[in-house]
Amino acid sequence: PACIVTTGKLAEEFSDQEGLAILIAPNVGMAQALMRQTYVDRDLRHTEWSAIHPSAVIHETVQLGEGTVVGPCVVIGAGVVTGCECVIMAGSVIEHGVLMGDRTIIHPNVVVGYDCELGNEVIIHSGSIIGSEGYGFAQDEKKRSHRIPQLGKVVIEDRVRVGACNCIDRATYAETRIGAGTKFDNFCHIAHNVIVGQDCLLTAGLIVAGSTTLGHRIIASGATGIIDHLKICDDTVFVHRAGVIHDITEPGVYAGTPTQPWAEYRRNVAAGRRVNELLEKLRELEKKVEALGA
Repeated sequence: PACIVTTGKLAEEFSDQEGLAILIAPNVGMAQALMRQTYVDRDLRHTEWSAIHPSAVIHETVQLGEGTVVGPCVVIGAGVVTGCECVIMAGSVIEHGVLMGDRTIIHPNVVVGYDCELGNEVIIHSGSIIGSEGYGFAQDEKKRSHRIPQLGKVVIEDRVRVGACNCIDRATYAETRIGAGTKFDNFCHIAHNVIVGQDCLLTAGLIVAGSTTLGHRIIASGATGIIDHLKICDDTVFVHRAGVIHDITEPGVYAGTPTQPWAEYRRNVAAGRRVNELLEKLRELEKKVEALGA
């Protein structure tokens, strides 16, 4: 048995087909997400390990919430507290002092650094490191670099999804924070002291340098780069490998390096395609001017 999920307008085209189940939804994408999460999503809590695998190394002070599953070769350090129905899959390391909310899922070979905090229903995919040391060095008079210990933490709020092979660095002093509902693609880097707002969509190759603040509902397409100590306002969209080198104070779509408003960027790209043609015309004009002078 099956059914079609579609809009009311398209449903009319199937109205003459007997025996066909049609579900009408104003937002088909949202309907698909909810249905698939409910009925066909991968059930990590019952298809991996039923409880705690005997090869896991768990400190005696750890508090695991009810129904939490711990896979093979997991290491959990002192003082870790998890919520209910969490899943920590094979080979992951949860360092000391980590706090984890309910129904959070840690995929294989993830590292969550000491004292970091994960909210409810957080998903972290394989190869990601949460709370790696921020990139902080001081140089002496001979230009030798000396490490500045990064002693802050990472706070990841509820319903954040971190894709594979992401690095989110701990803060120098306070915290690096990821807002609720934000979704990371693979291969993103978030530097120390960065603040990311709520419900952002951040795709592969994003790099955000230290102490930059992203507002809510930011969308960054692949290979976006943002330098340090900037402020990006809510509802900003970055496309075409945007290279952001200044604050963004007005919502809108921005592109290119250095970043420009979308309409301006398109005009400049179009003009760039005619550079050779314009140079030829310029040379012709120069010759005519020289001839007039002679």
